[in-house]
Amino acid sequence: MMKHIVLLQFKESHTPEEIKHAFALLEGLGKTIPQIKSFKYGKYDSNEGMNHGFDYGFEIEFDNAADRDIYLFHPDHVAVAGQVIPMLRHGTDSLVAFDYDPAKGL
Repeated sequence: MMKHIVLLQFKESHTPEEIKHAFALLEGLGKTIPQIKSFKYGKYDSNEGMNHGFDYGFEIEFDNAADRDIYLFHPDHVAVAGQVIPMLRHGTDSLVAFDYDPAKGL
């Protein structure tokens, strides 16, 4: 299994409805990219304060790295990213993507 975790910093000018729409676009990729096994997202929710300004995140699961790579370069993903990235505070500098395979461990 491959987990693709992305943390995002949206511009403060975006409404909750606009942000919800961005996540609906991302979630909708599961309909056109069969390699996506699950999609979960949410807003930062901790008193710890260790989010470093990243206020939203999502996680996508794939069977393997090859399936993740199909998603990364799929035209539908590229199109959605082209709509979401301009909503971020500093473009791609306002996101962190972290992929790992829990079965591999260290």
